[in-house]
Amino acid sequence: MEKVEIGAATLYLGDCLEVLPLLAPVDALVTDPPYGVDFKGKKTKETLNRPDLVYCDNEEYFRTTVLPAIRDAISKADRAAIFCGIRRLLEYPEPADMGAIICPNGAGRSRWGFGGFHPILFYGTSPYQARGLGSRPTCTVIYHPGMHVTKEAIGNDHPCPKPVAFMAWVVNTASLPGDTVLDPFMGSGTTCVACMNLDRRFIGIEIEPRYFDIACRRIEQAQKQLPLLEHGI
Repeated sequence: MEKVEIGAATLYLGDCLEVLPLLAPVDALVTDPPYGVDFKGKKTKETLNRPDLVYCDNEEYFRTTVLPAIRDAISKADRAAIFCGIRRLLEYPEPADMGAIICPNGAGRSRWGFGGFHPILFYGTSPYQARGLGSRPTCTVIYHPGMHVTKEAIGNDHPCPKPVAFMAWVVNTASLPGDTVLDPFMGSGTTCVACMNLDRRFIGIEIEPRYFDIACRRIEQAQKQLPLLEHGI
């Protein structure tokens, strides 16, 4: 296990099932784990299907690693927001609520047509209500045009990245400034970039060294940009 600290972010290279028991409780869990659908990656004008990239996404990994880790992580957090995919949605622990990001370009083909729905499972209570700050002025569903439009995936080198805007909206929904957010399936670090931009502390875990390195580079770059953001530049 390797530990790296970058600003308000603490990053672990290792197996989340081994790291999670070592962590103190956190304010929120925000994560986008593998969906157990044998994802192979796609080749488009913006991204390449790179055979040297690793992304374990089979049914066995989902049931032996993802679900146990999700249960452990939920138990450490006051609340959680989890991208769950559609095919194995009903295998997750029962949520308190459910939301979604509607993205016509971003969910791939299903057996019933081209999907554009990214479901999110919510656990616990909104921090705004829990801390007496009233309800959020937004609903649990938003629209996003997709990375084919924003071109955000270019140069990421991860086979299944989420736009920063996705994670920023979920982080802002599930936590307050100064809170600590946990992501046990950190991937290329998108959740952390969103947390840095929104003044949250972050704990991330990633088992694949190549993606961990990508995350560290992206997070270091986000850290360098913070003075510019604080001054509105």
